[in-house]
Amino acid sequence: MNRLLVAFLLLSSLSGCATLRNEHFSTPLSVELGNSLAADAIKHLQILYPPAHTTFNLAQAVPKTDNFGTSLVLKMREKGYGVQTSNLTPSRQAAEGLSTLYTVDKPTSRVFAGLYRVQLKIGKTILTRAYTAANNTAIPAGAWAKME
Repeated sequence: MNRLLVAFLLLSSLSGCATLRNEHFSTPLSVELGNSLAADAIKHLQILYPPAHTTFNLAQAVPKTDNFGTSLVLKMREKGYGVQTSNLTPSRQAAEGLSTLYTVDKPTSRVFAGLYRVQLKIGKTILTRAYTAANNTAIPAGAWAKME
């Protein structure tokens, strides 16, 4: 009985070690497609987060070669959002805005050929949408999904 109890306690403690990592995977995109994806993401952000009252703290680097990321930051600022792009300590992140991560990827499976996925993690909320691309323009392949 004691062995069973010890085994249960050890196994239940392992779940605390598992973390969801949202690493920045960036599929190479053309400038036009990156702009189109970012413009659609901003339209949805305006519904959920009011401009001029919201500050986003990007918790990842935005390389100049990342067409989606650079366009997203530019369009956020154009719409009136505060955007912090430097790396801050976790205690200052909470004070300076919503921690924000983004992912743009393309599934490798043939079943999903031609699809792109944009995922925004804002605080504890995850927003996801799939797109197809035609003539370097993003075409939504579904509605925005929101997970809290």
